[in-house]
Amino acid sequence: MAAVRRGAAALVARLRAALPSGIAFPYRVELKAGKKYATAAVLFFFASQPFCDGAHRTLAPDRAPLRFTAEADGKVWLCGCKRTRGPPRCDGSHLRLWEAGRGARR
Repeated sequence: MAAVRRGAAALVARLRAALPSGIAFPYRVELKAGKKYATAAVLFFFASQPFCDGAHRTLAPDRAPLRFTAEADGKVWLCGCKRTRGPPRCDGSHLRLWEAGRGARR
């Protein structure tokens, strides 16, 4: 089962790299209760999406990551399109972007 998960993760990574930057998907991540996280709430150029890697300090010093503390252990979907109404979690806003023609399904 672990091999299947690794294979699926590798496929998702290849898809993300191949798609135009205008198309964004949520990120499924494992969070630990009480641990503090920082997500790239507004920016798309973090290499460690969806988490902040500090690139904003030089690329966009006027921007800051969204910081939060996980409430419980478990897997959650974090926003990848930066349009969610309930950051940092995904609310499906990326689907509305596709419907509006801002992202093309291929």
